[in-house]
Amino acid sequence: METIHLAYCGLNCAECPVFIATITNDTELKQRTADEWGKNYSEYIGKKELTVEDMNCHGCQSVDGIRFVGCENCPIRKCSSGKNLTTCADCTEYTICAMLNGFFTTASQAKENLERIRAQKRR
Repeated sequence: METIHLAYCGLNCAECPVFIATITNDTELKQRTADEWGKNYSEYIGKKELTVEDMNCHGCQSVDGIRFVGCENCPIRKCSSGKNLTTCADCTEYTICAMLNGFFTTASQAKENLERIRAQKRR
């Protein structure tokens, strides 16, 4: 059975290369991810060059606070944690949230995960 470490936004952290590289202490995966994400996501992350040291994360909702810089600065995470929600699925503004709906255009799996949570709660 797959382990799910769900982020506030609905992404499964257990599928994230930064999370995987941290848990498995895979320096090569950390470097590949730093190179790729530095090129592709630097504007969103807020850091032009990423290093192996940047590639540490125990998940969006980690208790120890070890989060990838992109996750630490994520406005969705900040909003949900500020509202003390388990995930965005619990938010009263879920269906009208422009930030979340914009995110869903590139992360359909996250939306599916949150929709599944919402459906379970309606039962």
